[in-house]
Amino acid sequence: MRRKAIAAAAGLAALMLGAAGGVADAYEFTGTFPGGDCRKMAAATPPAQLWYGHFTGRRQAPWNYDFIEGRTVEGCFRSKAECENWLYQWRSAWQFNFWNDYCVKGWPPRTRPSGPRTEVPFGQ
Repeated sequence: MRRKAIAAAAGLAALMLGAAGGVADAYEFTGTFPGGDCRKMAAATPPAQLWYGHFTGRRQAPWNYDFIEGRTVEGCFRSKAECENWLYQWRSAWQFNFWNDYCVKGWPPRTRPSGPRTEVPFGQ
């Protein structure tokens, strides 16, 4: 009886995966890494084709849990997917207040409006 239930669950899962078009691409935490040097990349690739990423976040300091440290990083990427993966890595390591992170096409990026984010992504 138990084997039949397991087989039925596996069959249902396979059907659901087939209907969904395959396994969704999931992000995997691999650690933070620097973005590409925008100036160097713009010399080899048209700047309008680059993706610019910006991240500002905070975390508990590993050397003192009573202290919150902040970090701001930026970089350029060849695709939106690379930029979003980079943001995911930084958000995973610096979990607090990552309110000022984004990916936008083109370098140098346009000036962002002040205030909180809106529903429409900036630069799109």
